[in-house]
Amino acid sequence: MLEDNKSARRDDNLKNSLKIHQLTEEKRNLDANYDKLVEDVNQLLNAQEERVMDLSYLKDKVNAHGAESSSVAVAVMKTEIEKKETETMKLKGKYLVLMNLAEAQGRVIRNQKANHLKEKEKVSEENHNLKVQVDKLTNSEEKLNDDIVVLNLHIDGLKKGIVNLIKRRDELKLQIADQFKAMEKNQEKLKMIRDILDG
Repeated sequence: MLEDNKSARRDDNLKNSLKIHQLTEEKRNLDANYDKLVEDVNQLLNAQEERVMDLSYLKDKVNAHGAESSSVAVAVMKTEIEKKETETMKLKGKYLVLMNLAEAQGRVIRNQKANHLKEKEKVSEENHNLKVQVDKLTNSEEKLNDDIVVLNLHIDGLKKGIVNLIKRRDELKLQIADQFKAMEKNQEKLKMIRDILDG
């Protein structure tokens, strides 16, 4: 039973090591995704700055050419603004996707950390239960050892009693043999007395 518990504990430790390895790999991936997110956000900010600079440039150009080319300049500006807005919308879409990805990865990490903590608590509880069982087994072993000592004392007492009985039996055998001899002698004497009386 103790070997089974050790084996189960070893398996749990291996599972926890694997989980830690997986979490480490996932953290590396998240770090890489975070770096990419930062890079994309910086690109978005740079694109917005370029847009502001381009608009300033176009405004200056319109002012320089005067009113005759202002309708052409306005059309060019509208086209440029539409292009920039399209680019901005694309970048905002990418930014939203990356933010959602980062948020989802954060949830996954929090869930995995929570699961890891639950598993750690479970392992800790199982270790406590194992310790309680080992303590019970140790107490049972001590009680069995005490019972064995008591039984050995009883066995020693019984052995002494058997030795005494054997000694007493041998003494009785000797007494019976002596009584048989005495009885034979008495019978011989009785026979001799009868022979004398008859004779």
